[in-house]
Amino acid sequence: MCELKNSKFPRRGFVLAALDYVKKTTNEEQTGKFKRNGVFGIEQDSGVASLAVVNMIFRGDGKNNIIEGNCFAKFLDPAILDGVRTARYTTIQSNNPPMTKVLMNPPFALKRSDEKEYKFINQALKQMEEGGILFSVFPYSGMVKPGGYRSWRENLLKNNTLLSVITFPEDLFYPIGVHTVGIFIKKGIPHPQNQNILWIRALNDGFIKSKGKRLPSTRINNDLERVKDILKAFLVNPATTVGGIEEFQKATPIDFEDSHLELVPEAYLDQAPPSKEIIKEVAESITRGATAFIITSQKEEEV
Repeated sequence: MCELKNSKFPRRGFVLAALDYVKKTTNEEQTGKFKRNGVFGIEQDSGVASLAVVNMIFRGDGKNNIIEGNCFAKFLDPAILDGVRTARYTTIQSNNPPMTKVLMNPPFALKRSDEKEYKFINQALKQMEEGGILFSVFPYSGMVKPGGYRSWRENLLKNNTLLSVITFPEDLFYPIGVHTVGIFIKKGIPHPQNQNILWIRALNDGFIKSKGKRLPSTRINNDLERVKDILKAFLVNPATTVGGIEEFQKATPIDFEDSHLELVPEAYLDQAPPSKEIIKEVAESITRGATAFIITSQKEEEV
């Protein structure tokens, strides 16, 4: 079963993409069961929740379990409907959480200091069965910040396995100025210290900014499409061999000696050696700076 947890800056595409994938990979009867019993969504904005339902109706289903509500006040409990495994909303945390997959986009930069983005991830993990996979869009800063964010990262690894982190394009949420990553987490299995994580730096998604909008362009590569197959294979089996590409992708374990515990690709990807042009440019810059200092400090004779 799949749960879509959105809020404030929602991504209705999560719901539609999940449904479209099931349509492509199952028969009509299986698709019908998924629409009725396998997809759940919570959205605090009534307008957005209504729009999500309308979008689903246009795709042939109006009986899905997308609701308006506060995700911290709603829980999911296993249920059986017409002999089919499903879930139902409750106000009490279940001792047997039913969800196997979660796709979510926590709200960014809320004004209240206690509304940290990671609390939404914690709440989603509570709804999942052991071994379930969670994907979340998450602020880049939340994976490098000290203090409470670092403590959250440490506790996350004590209780779950981090599978992959992807740096997204900086303007992915344009005009909202939040730089994000995508994180994949396996619920309930403490992170093995020697297990590889797939680190990806996908700075291009095939879109460009034009006249205040992000528009598709054939002139821009789509890094997300480029890594799709290797990412799928790695999520199934983290022992999958991944070729390292400088400044783009690498599979390597977390450096637990890092006191900051920064969990972003930029901390793990191999850097390309500087080109002759860059070396020349840096050398010229240093020379100009040193010459200017000598002249302004009137040290020509000493030098």
